[in-house]
Amino acid sequence: MKVYHIGLLYTLLSVCSLNAQDQHFKESLTTLAFGSCNRTDLNPKIWSAIADKHPEVWVWLGDIVYTDNKSMEDLEFKYAIQKQLPAYQRLNTQSQIYGVWDDHDFGSNDAGSSFNQKSASRELLFDFLDLPENHLARQREGAYQSYCFGEAEEKLCLYLLDVRYFKESYEVDPDPSQRYKKNEGMLLGEAQWQWLESQLVKDKAKIHLFGGGIQFLSPEHPYEKWANFPNARKRFIDLIEENKIQNPIYLSGDRHFGEISARELKFEITLYDITSSGLTHSYDSLKDEANPFRISPLITHLNFGMLQIDWKTRILQIQILDVEGEPSTVHNILF
Repeated sequence: MKVYHIGLLYTLLSVCSLNAQDQHFKESLTTLAFGSCNRTDLNPKIWSAIADKHPEVWVWLGDIVYTDNKSMEDLEFKYAIQKQLPAYQRLNTQSQIYGVWDDHDFGSNDAGSSFNQKSASRELLFDFLDLPENHLARQREGAYQSYCFGEAEEKLCLYLLDVRYFKESYEVDPDPSQRYKKNEGMLLGEAQWQWLESQLVKDKAKIHLFGGGIQFLSPEHPYEKWANFPNARKRFIDLIEENKIQNPIYLSGDRHFGEISARELKFEITLYDITSSGLTHSYDSLKDEANPFRISPLITHLNFGMLQIDWKTRILQIQILDVEGEPSTVHNILF
């Protein structure tokens, strides 16, 4: 049985079941940490730094563990290794943990809808995350989920998007600057799109967090990204603009480095993409990468991300922290 600090205990006891989200907690959220790309065979030192920060919520952004041999037995074994890590157990007792997969914990590199073990993989993911049997996410296909915290002027909603289960197959691009050709498909699948659209229309949140493995804003690198699915990317931006979604922030992983990107949309909306990737292994040799939307340094060492929200001053602080828990970059948003 988990032992929660008082704030989280109150949160869990005050779930409001009358909302569209999978779960809505009455207590406001002030600290949320996140990260991705975690190998169970490498040094887990960063987990002590994460647990020492005592975030109220931890969010996995995919590549929770690594299995590329399509073995569900191997995937289950590696989830068990992570769950037995003492620092992760400490985090698990003091923080609420949420998450969604990317390719390496889905089961195969860059895999998507054609992966024939995706249903079994999803059950292992949900079991690792301790999702209860009656959780709404277990009642639909895919791994997408939603959680809201607080009410009225202090309401924040978190949408975890599944960029794997419904993703159409890629075609190899002969252009050496790109790995894949553009795909005109939906990426998220129509059911997930309708779910997201219906929830955003109703949530009335002041801060909207979206979490998913691949980067949303960075458009030029050759690897997996929303820009490989231009119709889906446009649909997401249109959804934000048409509904005048307040303070949209996309949390991404996958890339083995950290960076903060921002793009100005219509109606004075700024869309942020905060990438935190490399909990146990990072792209240390990378010197630079083209990204016209980057507003931070390119952080190529081990890192995790953290949001600190002050509802009185209306300041949201973005931090990307190193393996010791020291900030590598900080950016404040006035909301």
